[in-house]
Amino acid sequence: MIGSFRRHYAEVLATLTTFESVGVSVTSPLGGAVIDGQVDFVRFDSDPSEWDDPRVQTVALHRILRATAVYVVAPEGYVGRTTCYEIGRCLQSRTPTYFSEAPVDLPIAVPDTHVLPPDVLAAYILEETVAPLLPLHDPELASLERRLLDGEYDER
Repeated sequence: MIGSFRRHYAEVLATLTTFESVGVSVTSPLGGAVIDGQVDFVRFDSDPSEWDDPRVQTVALHRILRATAVYVVAPEGYVGRTTCYEIGRCLQSRTPTYFSEAPVDLPIAVPDTHVLPPDVLAAYILEETVAPLLPLHDPELASLERRLLDGEYDER
């Protein structure tokens, strides 16, 4: 799971509980306490104190990208700066990515099929029916997005 841990950690923890209650393992976050909720980059009490923020983020990305699917906790569509970066890495790696609400502070097309409550995603994971974010409804946009993922950049 990803999202604004600074603004919406209570919702993240509630979602974590939903997944774990039906037997879905969560690779990130681990559920630890936030050290300081006032700083932009959230760190947990489980993060080694000798690690700098880039190392913490890189280790978190390893946890995120090894998951079967990623769930973006986005109350009122808010995701925040670090989550935008993580979503981009998820899309580039073709990791199936789902949202609690469509993002409002990130200009990407998210089909309705990928905006759902956590219990529905949990069922998809248990049934092994998760899907990448593409295809999109607009064929031209879907084609441009696929070309981005394949490293074929448009000359427009």
